Amino acid sequence: MTMRRRHGKGSGARGVALILVLTTIAILTSIGVDFSYGSRVSLRLAENSRDEVRAYYLARSAVNLSRLLLYFQRQVDLTGGAMARQFLGGRPAGQTGTTTATTTPTVPGVPGAQVGAAAAAPTNNLGIRLWEVLPIDSNAMTGLLGGGDPSVLGADRPEPGQPPRENAPLRPLEGGPVHSFGGFEGSFKAKIEDENSRINLRALDAVGDTPLATYTQLRAMMGDQKYDFIFNEPDAQNDRVRREDVVVAMKDWIDMDESGSAIDPNSTRNPFVNAFGDENSAYDRYEPRYKAKNAPFDSLEEVFMVRGVNDRFMAAFGDRLTVWLDVNAKLNINTDDPQQMMTNILAASRNPADPVLRNPRLLETIAQEIKIKKMFSFFGLSATDFVQILQANGVAVNPNLLNPSSPGNFLAATSDTFRIVATGHVGRTDKRVIAVVRYDDQLGKLLYWKEE
Repeated sequence: MTMRRRHGKGSGARGVALILVLTTIAILTSIGVDFSYGSRVSLRLAENSRDEVRAYYLARSAVNLSRLLLYFQRQVDLTGGAMARQFLGGRPAGQTGTTTATTTPTVPGVPGAQVGAAAAAPTNNLGIRLWEVLPIDSNAMTGLLGGGDPSVLGADRPEPGQPPRENAPLRPLEGGPVHSFGGFEGSFKAKIEDENSRINLRALDAVGDTPLATYTQLRAMMGDQKYDFIFNEPDAQNDRVRREDVVVAMKDWIDMDESGSAIDPNSTRNPFVNAFGDENSAYDRYEPRYKAKNAPFDSLEEVFMVRGVNDRFMAAFGDRLTVWLDVNAKLNINTDDPQQMMTNILAASRNPADPVLRNPRLLETIAQEIKIKKMFSFFGLSATDFVQILQANGVAVNPNLLNPSSPGNFLAATSDTFRIVATGHVGRTDKRVIAVVRYDDQLGKLLYWKEE
């Protein structure tokens, strides 16, 4: 019995030791697994941060290449303007009759090209839009540059003081290492969009005939009955806003006074008049309350702050609005957006609400003739050509558009402001950069920059 008790006691001790060992192993295993998981997470975060930085600078590279392309586009436009003035005797394309001679400074190296406003937006161009033809894409550019072999940079470069020799070995370039284009991880691409082909909201607070032109464009854009649901249904603030009230609210948001405005339908210049009301009365009912900015828009996102502008409104019209143009900039009729082209046709008519303009066959015919004219016109489609096509199809045109030099003529055929949407991609990370530039003597004046 004594031997049996001792044997049982030893067996129990060994069982406790086994439990302690297993418990210790389980604890160490959990600590090791947690440490390994934390290390993998930290490594992945570091990789993502690295890829995010790389993607950001690839996107910036796409923006810089786009600005370089726009610089060459400006030279092409200036050359086209000079050629048009020589061939047409100083008259814009499509215009006939005599013109008044004026003396203007010229651009060095480009005969006949003018500086200032004329240089920024020449009267004519060759109809060549380089930013639509040449892709800003890393893969396409790598193929275009043949892989960017740096060895060719040293070809036919003899030693100092020695004459060139045939089949001479390549001598490397001095300085740091030479890298071929495309020798980086990831990719980038960019899209250039014409801002002058959109409706300029800043012009609502301009002087002269510009506000009437912008009001006409906005009314034509929103006038279609298919958009009635946007204005007939209440928004998130339980506010139901008419089309005219949205335009008035946009004007009140950027003007300098605190009083509300109204629309005078009989005005032949500025349709906005002082209504002696508080422009902030609608915003006082919102939660939280705020006031009109009384300054120009800084971005399209700010337009959401205006009374009557909601997600439905921006989904329907956001792509046809801009806030970065000069206050007196004109509308470029050379757009590839079919909806904007329809808006341009309605805005150029004497009566945008004319039932004749609701005929889809007529609008399709006009759009097709415009497309054909752009294809076969050496100097591109001018504003005068655009008006003549409308008249040839029986559309009564706004009288201000019949005279290219009229202050109320809001149509043009050239652009000077562009939006660049660039994307850099590395691994699983994408970075997007949005930039808006305007022509100048360098790579374009930067008006807006946003990183996403």
